[in-house]
Amino acid sequence: MSRLLLLSLLVLAVGASAQTSVSLSGLVAVPRGEFDAALGSPGGGLSMTALYAIPGTPLAIGGEGAVTIYGYERREVPLSLTIPDVRVGVTTSNNLAHLLAVVRLQVPSGGVRPYVDGVAGLTYLFTETSIGDDAYYDAYGEPFSTVNYDDVALAAGGGAGVLVTLHRGLTDEGRPVSLSLDASVRYLVGGEATYLARGDIERRRNGTIRLDPRRSRTDLLVPRLGVSFTF
Repeated sequence: MSRLLLLSLLVLAVGASAQTSVSLSGLVAVPRGEFDAALGSPGGGLSMTALYAIPGTPLAIGGEGAVTIYGYERREVPLSLTIPDVRVGVTTSNNLAHLLAVVRLQVPSGGVRPYVDGVAGLTYLFTETSIGDDAYYDAYGEPFSTVNYDDVALAAGGGAGVLVTLHRGLTDEGRPVSLSLDASVRYLVGGEATYLARGDIERRRNGTIRLDPRRSRTDLLVPRLGVSFTF
């Protein structure tokens, strides 16, 4: 799944190359309401936004992909029951990913350009466990890992931000380019989903595990800070 998300982000960037902007931001995902009661703490992640500015208008349209980790555990276990003196690291991460369509109304020029966004799309929640040591791979050369639990929910919301120009220049072909600081905050109203939080995989006994999933709405407040490259 992580490879599919990276591919989606790459597709967004390529689609933007027709003329527009690509932003890369760090984010904090702060759960709200019953999602906050279930998780109890924020997560952190990265987002990539690609937008095409509609000529002659203050509108831009595009897409966004984001990946957030909201829970993480690492433990050491014996390699097998017959080799208890060799221990390996096993990690479990609780994650959510967004794939969103974005409509932006923005000030088209100037050193400081405020904007407002409307977004809608999907939230994918998944918990993944893997052997965290690089020495362990399957027959296809991939690290040993499994998705313990996943679900999908709808998401929609909006927010506001500002672009502050840091640098302007021209390409060899004479096209204007700029680098800007991008700061924003979003509120996402998320539909109900079933998911695992940190500690919801009960300790393993006799080769089995017990899952204790939760179900709630998935509302988030998402402050973001990054850079935007316009070309």
